[in-house]
Amino acid sequence: MSSDLSIPASVEQHPQKTSLRSVPVDRENGSDTGWVNMDVQFLVTKDQLGSRHSVFGYSVMPPGSRHESHRHPNAEETIFIISGSGVYRIGDDWVAMHPGDVALVPPDVTHGFWNTSDTETVVMAWTYSGAASLEDAGYIHITDGRS
Repeated sequence: MSSDLSIPASVEQHPQKTSLRSVPVDRENGSDTGWVNMDVQFLVTKDQLGSRHSVFGYSVMPPGSRHESHRHPNAEETIFIISGSGVYRIGDDWVAMHPGDVALVPPDVTHGFWNTSDTETVVMAWTYSGAASLEDAGYIHITDGRS
């Protein structure tokens, strides 16, 4: 290893950087749009950081909360479970999800997530690819009785 290597000076603030501490929880969406008792933060979007093709978010879901069935024709979605467990609807399947699990949903496929625990909070990171906002993704809440 070379001793000539030095770490460049760094900055705390940058136009392409944000944090959970500085992005408010989304209060525009609620149970009427299928977001039942959950906190969602849109960390990377076209409005937040100038993204052109992706969204990155963070959700906290207390016991019993859910993101009801929905789809977005213009974006695929990936979720990563950080803590807690639940079930993720992907099309007609309900998939058990645990810490460390990742799932991908293609564009326009119905999906949703339920925290099925009575005691554990689910924390997840997620991303849309192909759209830079919820609106661009074409979010459609599905009220089929199987949310």
